[in-house]
This record gives sequence, structure tokens and C-alpha cells, in this order.
Amino acid sequence: MLSGRMVNVLLAVGIGVGTGVYVFQPLLKEYQAETQGTWMRPGDEQRIKSWHDKSSSTSTSSSHQE
Repeated sequence: MLSGRMVNVLLAVGIGVGTGVYVFQPLLKEYQAETQGTWMRPGDEQRIKSWHDKSSSTSTSSSHQE
């Protein structure tokens, strides 16, 4: 039912996904262990808060200009 080309594409996609999992899984597990499962490093909360404050002040100032 599948053409020969489709089989090749699916095989390539499967090998690519499998390789990605094999390569990056140890790095992701190490990162998860370092961050105690939160996926946030020290300082990330402050950086996210400052980014959020900047974006909210920009959106408020742009709404006042209209």
C-alpha cells in the first residue's frame, strides 16, 4: 500500500527520532537531576520575572498610546 519512497521516508524519520533520543536523553536526565526536576536553573525565576515585567510594561504603554 505504501510506495517505496514513503517507506524510505518513514525509515529515515524513525532513525532520526531514535538517534535524537539516544543522543539527548542522557543530557536531559542530567539537567533534570541538576535542577531537581523543576527544569529551572538558579536565576531563571528572576530572569523570567524581569522579562515578564518588561513585556507587560511595553503592552501597557502601547495601549495608552492608542
